Amino acid sequence: MPTEKLFFSIIIPAHNEEKYIVDTLNHIKALDYPADRYETIIVENGSSDKTLDIINKYEGGNTFVLVSNRKGVSIAKNVGIEKRSKKCNWIVFLDADTLLKKNFLGSLNIFLIKNNYKNLTIGTTEIKPIPKRLVAQAWFIFYDIGHRLTKASYSIQILRNSVAEKFRFDENMTMGEDFELKQFARKQGKFFFFATKDVHTSTRRFDKEGWWKIFFSWTFVAALPTSMKKKFVYKVVR
Repeated sequence: MPTEKLFFSIIIPAHNEEKYIVDTLNHIKALDYPADRYETIIVENGSSDKTLDIINKYEGGNTFVLVSNRKGVSIAKNVGIEKRSKKCNWIVFLDADTLLKKNFLGSLNIFLIKNNYKNLTIGTTEIKPIPKRLVAQAWFIFYDIGHRLTKASYSIQILRNSVAEKFRFDENMTMGEDFELKQFARKQGKFFFFATKDVHTSTRRFDKEGWWKIFFSWTFVAALPTSMKKKFVYKVVR
């Protein structure tokens, strides 16, 4: 019996991402999944580089470009949520420097259908580093274990559509917004960790700011109440 094909809405906030967005979008276009069962929504928000010019070349078919004059990842994600297809079953929030290999949606589709009885509402995946250096691989294994145990995420969040109908990101938050989403979604169902070799992301932030510094800063902010999270600004690294 053929497997049901869920509909996925991939939402990508894009701010000054001219160095990375082409590779990200090319990988999405190469996904081995029916084009009428997923869409890509790119939300450009206040870029000062050529991001908008680049993503406009990809618009058409199941790829949509939206523009928000207000900067902020939470704002961009809300714009994407509002414009998602009515056919949507699951939303994939994806960083603009994160690559999905061709079998990703097909494998995720099988996983979600197989585990439908578990009332899953929010999840993330195993992630591989780009470039594939030994130190980076070790850290990413550490983060994968941490995400599985603490039900946290980085670079990619997968959200059941029914949760998105009731949730909007706090637009004053530029850091920790994914944690607030997880808390909300877990009140309605379960978190999942999807083991896969098909998700890869840039180590640019870790390389520039330092692996230990990122670890401690993320841990610190995650432990704060929402009112205090709003005071932290997520530094743009390009």
